[in-house]
Amino acid sequence: MGLAVALHDGMLSGERVHGSHYALNDGLGERWVLMQPPHGQVEVLTLAPALASHAPAEPAIRARAERMADVIAQAVTAVRRVERDAAGMRVVADAVAGIRLSDVLSQLESGGNILPHAGMLELASAVVRALAVLHRLSTGLAHGAVTPAHIVLRPDGTAVLTDSVFGTALESLEWNREQLWREFHVALPAAASLPRFDQRADVTQLGAVVLAIALRRRLRDDEYPRGAADLVLAATADRSAHGASALRMWLQQALQLHSRSMFPSAVEAQRAFLEIAPAPGPGRAGARAVSALLQPPAC
Repeated sequence: MGLAVALHDGMLSGERVHGSHYALNDGLGERWVLMQPPHGQVEVLTLAPALASHAPAEPAIRARAERMADVIAQAVTAVRRVERDAAGMRVVADAVAGIRLSDVLSQLESGGNILPHAGMLELASAVVRALAVLHRLSTGLAHGAVTPAHIVLRPDGTAVLTDSVFGTALESLEWNREQLWREFHVALPAAASLPRFDQRADVTQLGAVVLAIALRRRLRDDEYPRGAADLVLAATADRSAHGASALRMWLQQALQLHSRSMFPSAVEAQRAFLEIAPAPGPGRAGARAVSALLQPPAC
């Protein structure tokens, strides 16, 4: 099974959606939404020079896109095309209706919205589940860039992972984890050599995302990796909150703060998280809180 639209070099055609141009704080590049029949709306990412000009990155992205083309999962967006021309290199993927988690965290940090403890657990559960779905599909299959900017929350509260084709390309940069965090906000575990973008790395990235959800704000450039342990304590300081100590232990394992206790994949991380919070679903207080959080603002 190949990509729905074959990978090739060529010009991008279609009608831009009004007001769709934007840049995420993820270091990958600039984006816009394009109306492109027969697929409907697609998101076009023009890669930043750090990746577009790095020779090993392009074949790595194309190879990962080919592999991800065989992944059939509602929790991961499909890549339609990888292009290069005189204007640069672009990745075209399905556009997802919803709100990026990075935007939700910005709203929470500014005080524009409130997320109670039950809602925090519900939201975190949705993200944990999405990555576990991907890891269950194939042994060794990793996302590589799990960050709040690459998670879209649908109106029903489910989470979708975007930008799943960059892990190998980021690894090919051969940067240390401090550089990768500052440039791309990708969290990686400590390693004796250069970081590897495998399922273990995905779990560390997941831990950083859940930590941000628990703190109700984005993690700053200077807070990771050295400040991670203190942030975990701050996020779970309220001992009266349901499962606070269990959440602390889960975050420590996910972030691999103790080398002897860690989750090898998101499958095990989800299994452990179910002991803190049940699987996300309608009807509970947490689900109602997340639903209210994701409602568009009243005109």
